[in-house]
Amino acid sequence: MKKNGLLVSALVAFALLFAACTKEDDKNETPAPAQKTIAGIASADTSFSILVAALNKTGLTATLNGTGNFTVFAPKNEAFRKLSITEQVISTLQGADLENLKSTLLYHVLGSEVKSTQLTNSYASTLYKIGENGVSLKIGIAPVKLNGTINVITADVDASNGVLHVIDAVLTPPTVVDIAINDPLFSSLVAAVVKAELVTTLKETKNITAFAPVDQAFKDINFDLNATTKAQLTPILTAHVLGSQVRANQILNGQKVTSLNPAVELTFNTSSGVKLSGGKTTDASVITADLQATNGVVHVINKVIVP
Repeated sequence: MKKNGLLVSALVAFALLFAACTKEDDKNETPAPAQKTIAGIASADTSFSILVAALNKTGLTATLNGTGNFTVFAPKNEAFRKLSITEQVISTLQGADLENLKSTLLYHVLGSEVKSTQLTNSYASTLYKIGENGVSLKIGIAPVKLNGTINVITADVDASNGVLHVIDAVLTPPTVVDIAINDPLFSSLVAAVVKAELVTTLKETKNITAFAPVDQAFKDINFDLNATTKAQLTPILTAHVLGSQVRANQILNGQKVTSLNPAVELTFNTSSGVKLSGGKTTDASVITADLQATNGVVHVINKVIVP
C-alpha cells in the first residue's frame, strides 16, 4: 500500500510539473505573423516585381498598404512584358505617360473585397474614375474571365486589407467600343460598327453616350448584316449615339435630344425606368445603365433604333 501511495504521489507531481511547463511554453510561443497588406504580398513575390515598380512609381503603394477593403486583379511580370513594359521602362515614365500608367493600375482595383465565390456575371466599378464614375470592368464566371478574355489564374489570396486575384494579362481601360467588344451580348452591334468603319471614330470621340442594342434586338427586326451596306449602316448606328455624356440620372422625362444622326431625335420617358423612342422605334428600354468607358458612357437597350 505504501508503495502504491508513493506511485500516486509521483504521478500527481509529474502531472503538475507538466502542466506548469505547458503554461510556460504557451507564454513563450511566438505569435503568428501579422497578415500582409496587398502591397506587402506583391512586394514579397518577385514575380510581381514589375507591378511593384509601377505601384511605387505612381504613388499607389501607400494606397494598397493602407486600410480598406480592396480587390486587386494582379498581373505577373510575364503579362507586363507582353506589352513591352519593364521596370526600366516604368522608371522613365513621366507626365501623361505616368498618368496613363496610374489610370491603368487603378483599373485593376475595386473599392471593396470580392472573393471569387462572390463574383457574378456583371460589371464592376473600378477605382479608375472619369469624373466621379468608376470605369466599368466586365466580369464573367464559370470560368472567371475579365473583359471577355483575361483569366484569373490564382484566386483569393487573402490580405489584411482585401484580396488579390492573379490574372494572366494586363487589363486595358475600355472605350465605348471596347465595352461592346468585351461582351458577347453585343456581337451583332460590333459586327455592324466594324462594317460601317466607325470603330476608330467611336473610340476617339470624347464624351459620348452610346445606346447599345443587345443581339436579340437585331434578331427581333430580322437584321441581315450581309444585306446591309456601309451607307445604310451609318445612319442606323449614329442614331444610337449622343454627342455628350449623359448618365441615367441626368435624363429627364420628356427630354428630346438629337442624335449624331441629325435626322433622328430621341425622346425619353422616365416614368418607369428609362425608355427612349426615335425614328421608327418606340419604347426601347434601358436594361443596363451607366457602363462607364474612358470616352463616354454606354446604356444597354433592348431595341434597335431604326431611323
